[in-house]
Amino acid sequence: MDVKKISEIMGPFFETLARDVAAVIQKLGLPPAADILDVGTGDGYSAIILAASGYRVLTGEPATDDSRYAGKNWQERAEKVGVLDRIRSMPFVAEDMPFPDGSFDAVFFFGVLHHIEESLRRETFREAMRVTKDKGTVVFFEPTKEMLPKILLKDPEHPAAACPADYASEFKKCEARLPGTFMDAFIFTKS
Repeated sequence: MDVKKISEIMGPFFETLARDVAAVIQKLGLPPAADILDVGTGDGYSAIILAASGYRVLTGEPATDDSRYAGKNWQERAEKVGVLDRIRSMPFVAEDMPFPDGSFDAVFFFGVLHHIEESLRRETFREAMRVTKDKGTVVFFEPTKEMLPKILLKDPEHPAAACPADYASEFKKCEARLPGTFMDAFIFTKS
């Protein structure tokens, strides 16, 4: 993936995010054509980074999400980057995913968990584990302590970062926490 070239299309913010995701990709050692679920499409950054890394990506967000973070035109940028053919999209909710058990090698939540109503987060975690293959991984990216004040300048109503481990009690503890520039990554493996 040529991060500099893609950043020219996506904007300078992309390069920082790509570094955070690249560190996770390196740690996971996913197969070259892994099937990845990207929960919460937003601007498409995560889906585009994953597709540019060679993975097949299914991305989606609730059809009813009318927040400032949803419904973005990410397809045009994905086409310019040359990865639109590696990304499929469909609407779904994180707490009740319409996918069979064990469908994905990995499930990514890029800046999503803190936007999900707290009463639904445990079920969201269960669903992520359910749709992940055995030995697959679920990765939650949440804003760093340093980044959250910067986000609040643009969006004063933005929720605080969530701690994914708080919703994982019936599963393995967080296996790794990778600090990032913009987002910290919390990695869980399905046993």
